[in-house]
Amino acid sequence: MEHGFIKGMDISSYPEMKDKGYKYYDYDGNEVELLDFAVSQGFNYGRLRIWNDPGSVLEAGGYCDLEHTKRMAQEIKKRGMGLLLDFHYSDFWADPGKQTKPKAWENLNPDELTEAVYAFTRDVLTGLDAAGAYPDMVQIGNEIRCGMLWPEGKPDNWPVLARLINAGIRAVRDTQKKRDTKVMIHLDQGGRYYYLEEWFDHCLANGVTDFDIIGLSYYAFWHGTYHDLKNSMEKLVKRYGRPLILAEIAHGYRMIKGGVFDEPQEKLAGFPASPEGQREALELIMGITANVSDEKGLGVFYWEPFCLAGCDDGSWGSCMGVVDQRGMPLEGLLAFHKNPHERNPAERVKLYAPETIRLTQDGAREYAARLPKSIKALRFDGNIERLPVSWNDGGKLKAGLNEIKGICDGQEVIVSIEVADETAGMNLAANSMFEDGFEQWEMERSDRVEVQIREKVMEEPPCDAYRYLYIKGNDKFRFGISQKIRVGRNGTYRFSLSYMGDNTTGVNVQMYIIAGGKKESCAIFPEELWHEHSVDMEVTQLQENGTDMEMEIGLIMDSPISHGAVKEIRVTRQQGDSE
Repeated sequence: MEHGFIKGMDISSYPEMKDKGYKYYDYDGNEVELLDFAVSQGFNYGRLRIWNDPGSVLEAGGYCDLEHTKRMAQEIKKRGMGLLLDFHYSDFWADPGKQTKPKAWENLNPDELTEAVYAFTRDVLTGLDAAGAYPDMVQIGNEIRCGMLWPEGKPDNWPVLARLINAGIRAVRDTQKKRDTKVMIHLDQGGRYYYLEEWFDHCLANGVTDFDIIGLSYYAFWHGTYHDLKNSMEKLVKRYGRPLILAEIAHGYRMIKGGVFDEPQEKLAGFPASPEGQREALELIMGITANVSDEKGLGVFYWEPFCLAGCDDGSWGSCMGVVDQRGMPLEGLLAFHKNPHERNPAERVKLYAPETIRLTQDGAREYAARLPKSIKALRFDGNIERLPVSWNDGGKLKAGLNEIKGICDGQEVIVSIEVADETAGMNLAANSMFEDGFEQWEMERSDRVEVQIREKVMEEPPCDAYRYLYIKGNDKFRFGISQKIRVGRNGTYRFSLSYMGDNTTGVNVQMYIIAGGKKESCAIFPEELWHEHSVDMEVTQLQENGTDMEMEIGLIMDSPISHGAVKEIRVTRQQGDSE
């Protein structure tokens, strides 16, 4: 079945939305049948997830079982759309942070588990065939970069993981009859090629070869920049020769504090959390996909564009759909009206703000020499070009953060210059730059975690160097580092550090400070550039009799396969606090 450029939607939650009484409307406020309306807006493919026994998991509500999937698949097929079926091989969610075996399979050995994958996949596909809704495309596992059916199917046990994947593929081939059904292998981290090459090299070397499409999740707030996505897709096509589909994309139409799309996510996504920003981001992602070399970019799937929530709870349904909480369509939906092949690939769609420049007070006197002469511009096809920029005179800089304005390609741009306050308080953290290895630091780590102290030399003047702690987990892992400090004065103490690292579903990074029976902590939303984070603790219990208090600072990572880095650790008592 030919559909041209795939503009797909994962609508697995639609039966649940209907049962909750949610309604959907057109632009004039008229109630619509959602699938008919979706087709009229340009969607030509539906994606459905299937869980093994969701009735055994209270939170699943019994949805995404075979019967719900049959009915939804029939509705999709009836409207002439293509169908992608997503096997999670779990009773509930499977993603990089969790690949939990179905309860019925918990005690199976690898041989029995392989047969269970084959039998379940075959039976589901046979049932869909009998219902007249056999899929056009099948996913063997969901975001399986970290493996599936843990622990047997982890990537450190590739022979077993390969057998499990091949069992699912074999079930497709045994049931597809004369249909040209495509098999997809789906990983997260669409913009981080170094993970993908390693995975697919192992995949092919272990005999997983009978698949047609590489599927990727790409969320700009988790999986790298748009240019990273472009490079990743081009390298995948060159190395493996298979077509690509972005099996999951999305962008928030609004921010919700503490929710799935808040200020950190908006910053990394590079477009505003607004209906217009959503449209721009989606059009760009489609443009990058449509302009992959050799026409290997087949299309995209928006993950749950019509999911709703009953309140502003920060969940996916409260801010990530292409309809608002009333069920009214948003501007983001207009992205699916368009054919990305008809837009100029060289069109500039985004200027990248320069990185923050950090200077001492002495260096601030000649800051103009450090201003970049050009900045990066992103094109619709995902390529980058550099454009000249002219800067205004910022006058004398003050200690702290300064902003200098300039003009590039007719648009205003801003560079931040941070000037060190040389009167800042003394750093109470010992060995804060790891000059003495891990002296003074306590460390905890699970198996298969690499920890190194590295040195980075800056290429631009004044050619500074710095040391940093590098952490890489090669399996789902936990890592922690902490230090105990004695403090003898009341006041506000600030624990700060700079962090850089990967992000994806399941990544949890926290920094904390403990003193006097209290704990303050903050979550770190990892970025691919260094970013400073801090947490404060108010100490008021110390007396004037000379006693002091033990304070603990620390960082905890709890994550699927990923990496992170830490530098510039500081603990200071803030100026102006009472003695």
